[in-house]
Formats: sequence, C-alpha cells, structure tokens
Amino acid sequence: MSPAAALRHPFVRGLVPVALLLGLWQVSVALGWVGPLVLVSFPALFRAAADPAIGGALLDGLAASGLRLAEGASIGIAGGLFFGVGLGVSRLTDRVFGPGFHAFRQVAIFAWIPLLTAWFGNGDLSKIVFVALAAFGPVAMGAFEGVKNVPSSYVEVGRVLCFSRGRLLWRIVLPAAAPAIFTGLQLALIFSWFATVGAEYLIGGLTTGIGTLVMKGREEMRTDVVLLGIIAIALTGLGVNGLLRLLSRRLFAGRVSA
Repeated sequence: MSPAAALRHPFVRGLVPVALLLGLWQVSVALGWVGPLVLVSFPALFRAAADPAIGGALLDGLAASGLRLAEGASIGIAGGLFFGVGLGVSRLTDRVFGPGFHAFRQVAIFAWIPLLTAWFGNGDLSKIVFVALAAFGPVAMGAFEGVKNVPSSYVEVGRVLCFSRGRLLWRIVLPAAAPAIFTGLQLALIFSWFATVGAEYLIGGLTTGIGTLVMKGREEMRTDVVLLGIIAIALTGLGVNGLLRLLSRRLFAGRVSA
C-alpha cells in the first residue's frame, strides 16, 4: 500500500483526531497551561502505569468489573431473548406486554439507580441488577424486531413441511432473525459495560472495580490513576466492540455476500 493510499485509509484518518488531542495534551502540560490536578505528563503517566501497586490495582479492578459485567449481562441477555422472542411470536403477548416494554425503554437507565438502591442496597446485587437491566432492553428489542420481521414466505415453507410450532421457531424463525438478535446482543454488551462502570461510580459501596478505582483516585487527587483507569475503560470497551464486530462478520459473511 502506497503512503498516499495509507493516508486515505479510514483507520488512519480516524487516528488523526486522537493524535491531535494527544499532542495538545502534551503541549498543555509542557507549557503549564493546565496544572497536575487536571492532566499529567506522559512520562508521569508511564511511571504510574509501571508502578506494580497501581498496575495490580488496575488489573484487579478490571477483573472485578468484568465479573460483574458477565453476571449482570448474562441475566439480562437471557431474559431479553426470552421476552423478545415471546413478543415477536405471539400477538397476544405483544398486546399485553408490548406497551409496558416500550414505555420501559423510554426511561433513562440511570434513573433506575435510586429505586434499585432502595430495594437491594449499595452492594453487588444492585449493581448486577442494574447491568442486567441495561442488557435486557437492547436484546429484547433486537429479538422482537428480528422475529416479527421474518418473511412470511419462510414461515409458509415450514408449514408446508409440517413443522411443529417449536421446530418452526428453532429451524426457521430464529435463524432468520439471528442478525437482528446479534445486533441487539452487541448493543447489550456495550450498554452493559457502560452500566457496570456507571454503577461503580454512582452506587458506590464497599466493592472493587475499575469505576471504584477511578473514583478513589479522584478522592486522593491522583490524576494519573484516574487517567489510567479511563484509558483502561476505553480500551476494554473498544476491545469488546471489536471482537463482536469481527464475530458478526464471520457469522453472517455468507448472508452479506449473498
């Protein structure tokens, strides 16, 4: 690839704003435009990252947040799949539960925190329930839209083959709805990661996690720890999103090419 073609590549163009921000960061610190409580220099940030105590705390925080994410997202995804498919295959279920579900989706997810803390306290349980709620909506909506929009001709084929209702759902409806369901799953995991960190910020309590570490760094006026935590949160989110996009291309490459 020629240098000119490389510069036109979307990935390279996307790095330009990042490089400009990093350059502005370093210039601002070097010229004293901002104090150490706002930003720290790159060498100071690297020294903090190389500190075994800080590095260990970051890894422990990411591990605790990852476990919280896995627990909450698993519950939310399972419930969302069941509920969304039920709405999509049953008109009665849609008429009874659909309006309440669509009203639930209009409530900002962080608005549930006061109620959850009143019900479950400030411990891990309220955080896991909060993450589950964040995962539930996108998966349920993806499953509902995917199942509802399966072409009627597909269903007719199953009926001609005398498929039972369960076999029709398993062999025809769910595979046809899989792209929409997977899109909902992608959104659910992204929102769940936001919710995991947000719960550690806002719910607090005597728990570990990357969000808790960032808040502790702020209270101790350790800007380097706060920045390292933010970088770790961003890289984790980018990694999860990248893996899901790669998996989506692998799973549905045949459909896209077709």
